[in-house]
Amino acid sequence: MVPRLRFLAAYLLFWLAFFAVLRGVFLVALAEQASTLSGATLLGTFSHGLRLDLSAAAYLCFPTYLLIALDALPRAGPWPARLVFPYTAIAIVTLALLAAADVGVFQGWARRIDASVLPYLAFPREVWASAAVVSRGLVIGLWIGLSAAAGAAAWRFLRPNFPPEPPPRLRGALALALGAGLLLVPARGGWQVVPINQSSAYFSPVRFANQAALNVAWNFFDSWRRGLDRRGNPYLVMPMDSARALLARARAASLATSAPVLNTPRPNILLIVWEGLSARALERLGGLPGITPGLSAIAADGLLFRRFYAAGDRTEKGMAALLAGAPTIPDAAILRVPSKAATLPLLSRELGEAGYQTAFYYGGEPGFGNLQVLATEGHFARVLTKGAFARRELRSKWGAHDGAVAGRLLRDLHDTREPFFAVWLTLSSHEPFDVPGPLRVTGKDSESRYLNSLAYTDRVLRETLRQAAREPWWRRTLVVIVADHSRPLERTDAGAPYKSAESWYHIPMVWTGGALARHGVSDALGGQTDLAPTLLAQLGLPGGERYPFGRDLFAASGEPFAFYGFESGFGLVTARGNLVWQRETAVDLPNSADLRLGQAILQLAYDDFLKR
Repeated sequence: MVPRLRFLAAYLLFWLAFFAVLRGVFLVALAEQASTLSGATLLGTFSHGLRLDLSAAAYLCFPTYLLIALDALPRAGPWPARLVFPYTAIAIVTLALLAAADVGVFQGWARRIDASVLPYLAFPREVWASAAVVSRGLVIGLWIGLSAAAGAAAWRFLRPNFPPEPPPRLRGALALALGAGLLLVPARGGWQVVPINQSSAYFSPVRFANQAALNVAWNFFDSWRRGLDRRGNPYLVMPMDSARALLARARAASLATSAPVLNTPRPNILLIVWEGLSARALERLGGLPGITPGLSAIAADGLLFRRFYAAGDRTEKGMAALLAGAPTIPDAAILRVPSKAATLPLLSRELGEAGYQTAFYYGGEPGFGNLQVLATEGHFARVLTKGAFARRELRSKWGAHDGAVAGRLLRDLHDTREPFFAVWLTLSSHEPFDVPGPLRVTGKDSESRYLNSLAYTDRVLRETLRQAAREPWWRRTLVVIVADHSRPLERTDAGAPYKSAESWYHIPMVWTGGALARHGVSDALGGQTDLAPTLLAQLGLPGGERYPFGRDLFAASGEPFAFYGFESGFGLVTARGNLVWQRETAVDLPNSADLRLGQAILQLAYDDFLKR
């Protein structure tokens, strides 16, 4: 039994060493970029990439662990043990080829290899012809060299540890099978709520360092699982020029002069993104009474956008729309593909380049929705997440409740250089809706618990802004409060049509703060993709054109719309009404003008996703 356990431990360490070598080879092959990194950053690519290495190694070990467990069964025969080394050899050769190709891909595309290369394999002659002679030789040489070296190392170090003793009894086989099952823990990255993803390797403001920290195998197969090998646009229904013309006509407002609503040319901006806040919870929007009295009071003294809609139904989709102007498309979330997310324009980056001090606050795990990628690629100067809080403050399943984060936010902003751009993504109104303090909405059903969690965050928010109003920076600050997404209420919206705009995607947006010159209610129709170009226009900064799916909410012309996407289709809200289109039941809808506009936006958004 002990020799078998020793072999399994050695097998896991072999793959960890293999991935460390692959990272070293990548850095050497890309020596020009690697030479710009400090020694600490180079070491960081190994330490911060270790979790992904361990996850990939656990997946690779699983078949071998099962084979060793089968080999321990009485009368199993010799075949399970005989399969271990052939499987290992195939895995080595495959991963060596992947690592070698990765170097060639990075030299040409400046990104790690992922499943988007698979469609090109149907044209091997063209791929070979397009590669430079040096790249061809490097890829082949690395493949052969890595395969031979790793194969020799496996034979040299694993073969002597291979189980020599007679198979143990059934109890030993079950124990070994349990060991195989335990691999699920490192495979998912630990016991935390959010499974591991690429963002766990992001640690540096230097993009190359983060790319080097990625595990080549994990990155490739995860992107394959997510369907990144698709190249065709299933939503292509019109010539691209026609689609662009339809969107350009609807966005024409971005070419007009924005009506100023601020009294300060370069105000501080505090963007509060409220987890899961539905317009159904705000009485001033016709929602349920008594749930968010604090937000109602803030809206009464500020500027309430009553026709504002979420781009999607998940946090990562809402954050991509708010900060990067990225629309939601079916069956994809761009933040979950770091190589694509890195190509997005980002409001924090724009403001940082304009002299703003930037900060990102979230009381949960940075891997949730790949938020670490957003924070890193957005060049936030300060990023505060779950790890910044004391253990006693981590009272939520997800991390620190909103009250704890709000206190830290206020303390930090007191000493932050102006102008600043701070983003606070709240947490407490996420499932399972367990919040501290007394019940504000009674009931144990899901809707009541959700509304009670909103009431908790509402109290925290009102107190936070009350304290903020005493700060010297308040009179020079614009506060934007907006939801990351909405959610239908189980009882209240039980009869609502599937994916209808008002029940599923209608969200509040409220502007307040000392820098706000306009108050009341805005009837401007828009969505989350409009926030970045609207703020840039108000600040008089360039860059709004980099957000092609958004428009300035305060511009006087254009055909306003709000577009949202979901698993199998899209919804569109215009001055003419609302529509929902699903691919499975695609039929001509009554309003053909809105249908064509929605199809054009979906076609262009999907094409933009594929090309990034």
